[in-house]
Amino acid sequence: MALSMWIAAAAAAVQAAPAAPAGQTIQQQFDAASAALDKAQWDEAARLYEGLEARLGAATPAAARSRAIVRIRKAHALVNLHRWGEAETALRLGLAALPANDPSVREDRALGLLDMGELSERALDYGEALKDYRAAEPALPGSFQVRALRGLIQTGMFYDARQALADAERGLALAATDPGNKRREAVFRTLRGRVLLNLGRTAEARQDFEKAVSLLGGLTEHVDINDLAARSDAAIAARIAGDQEAARKYLAWTGAGHFDTPFPAALDMTPPPCGEELKPDDVAVVELAISPDGSVAEATPIYASRQGTSALLFARAAGAWSWQPEDLTKIPPLFRALTRLEMRCSTAARHPGVAELLRPEVDEWLQQQHVEPLDSGDVGQAARLKPLQAELARREAASGPASVALVPVLVALARNPLVGNEDTREDLDRALAIATAAKAPGPVVAYLGIFRALAVDWRALHAGRADAPLRALLADPRVAADPRAATAVRLAVAARLAATKAGRADAMALLDETTKTPGLPPQDPMRAAAFARLASLKLANGETEAARATYAASGLSADQCALLDATPRLKRGAGSSGDFPQEAMRWGFEGWAKLEYDLTAAGVTTNVRPTVAYPPFIFGKAGSEIVQRLRYDASFRPDGSLGCGGMSQQIHFRIGH
Repeated sequence: MALSMWIAAAAAAVQAAPAAPAGQTIQQQFDAASAALDKAQWDEAARLYEGLEARLGAATPAAARSRAIVRIRKAHALVNLHRWGEAETALRLGLAALPANDPSVREDRALGLLDMGELSERALDYGEALKDYRAAEPALPGSFQVRALRGLIQTGMFYDARQALADAERGLALAATDPGNKRREAVFRTLRGRVLLNLGRTAEARQDFEKAVSLLGGLTEHVDINDLAARSDAAIAARIAGDQEAARKYLAWTGAGHFDTPFPAALDMTPPPCGEELKPDDVAVVELAISPDGSVAEATPIYASRQGTSALLFARAAGAWSWQPEDLTKIPPLFRALTRLEMRCSTAARHPGVAELLRPEVDEWLQQQHVEPLDSGDVGQAARLKPLQAELARREAASGPASVALVPVLVALARNPLVGNEDTREDLDRALAIATAAKAPGPVVAYLGIFRALAVDWRALHAGRADAPLRALLADPRVAADPRAATAVRLAVAARLAATKAGRADAMALLDETTKTPGLPPQDPMRAAAFARLASLKLANGETEAARATYAASGLSADQCALLDATPRLKRGAGSSGDFPQEAMRWGFEGWAKLEYDLTAAGVTTNVRPTVAYPPFIFGKAGSEIVQRLRYDASFRPDGSLGCGGMSQQIHFRIGH
């Protein structure tokens, strides 16, 4: 059904608006906007409706209603322009002025609710989306009802799967009224299959998925977004049913894992934490659409091993991930628009770096300088990059290029993984220069300096010592005079030295000196960290009793030690070509798995589990087997508890690269 058919329904209401100024009448402008909307000329439609909104007053109920209709139509254009925030604002204003009991605007209101439902679905607020779709659906005409039913099924399957199943049946009944439209039936069979899959009715789900594949033309080399979704769903269902051969066949015909350039992993790929709502055994499949800037445009939960909100928690975590834009350029656009990942939650506790232990002093100094804090927002690093660059420009214009107000923005940019190494070093150099000119205290200089030293250009070091930039920082009088600043830098130097067996003796000497830092409170976490790290190095040196005594001086419990001790050095990896799964090799799949694991005090991996894998259900087991063979230096723990928890490793499986 063309948009012009529902646009025309509001013309009479617009005629009731106040008189138009000289030139184009309000009716003429409305007709032009309607024509642009009908032709999918979104920019032109938004511009014309925006002009109408400004011309229309709200002196009478009819005028207020006219402006509300214009806002709803403007929002439809804004949605298609991906101007989500502006669209939501216009929809809320428009819907608030259209009474639910006014039959003359019933269809307009329904279409506004449909757009609002799709915005809420995109934001993964499935509860709100479900309410909007449910309210909109009875008043919608033709193809718009198809959209509402699709939304009801997708958002309902994790909240009320049985109702979602009934909605899917209604969708199939609607598709049956147009038997020539095989694509529409395929869409509803795919959706019903997902509901059945999430209800645990796998055999029935497979029938729907296989029927959907057949309706779309079968397993041919033609692949569009509907083929990709249906074949991928069929592969997941076959895998859950234990039919590995069928799973690999359907997955192979999606094209996933078969690119000239392997599909890249995200730069910041943090799974959601395990807790009350997510259990370590929970598994989900999440579908992502990735924007050219590397941010996630949309995350959609497809499957969850347990009913409830777990699927949404996985999707929200994946929605904040970021890819390097250059890594995506060689991936076909279709697969950037629809990529699926297998996910599990993370059991890892946060393990802060030594610089982060100085963050309270940095925040206090910035507050004393009356620096406006940054709004980190709930977005990934890719989506945050341009706003950060804009904020830097805003602060430069407001307070000058050498203002202390720039420091937190420069640090945030430097720590964004999408920023190149050279720009990172320049941002940190600039932040350090500003802090120095402002006579910042030692902890601030150490905080910035540690990050700058770790961002060193290795080529510039040549034959110099890897710890030279940190040593130079330690010689800074402001750092040397502050016990916490000096301790943080010494810990960073020791960590770099201990990364090689040859540097172990120097690291031990420096840590021993650190434990005796005058002016550092006895219970300071950094002093305890120095004792814990020194104990582990003594154990690695064969000094068991000395390690025990050193650890006792830290005053730490075993779990505290695991958080403050340095990450043990990897002694041995065990990956080989024989680890590539033979079935994946036969079907030509490439991919990767991110594994999470703990270390025993002896340096042996334990509790190995995949947290993210691509393609789903292909490389997780093989990756786990590789990680199980890794060996690390031992860590001293008096009770033999875990040496280090929440370690992670990414294993790539490639053919001929």
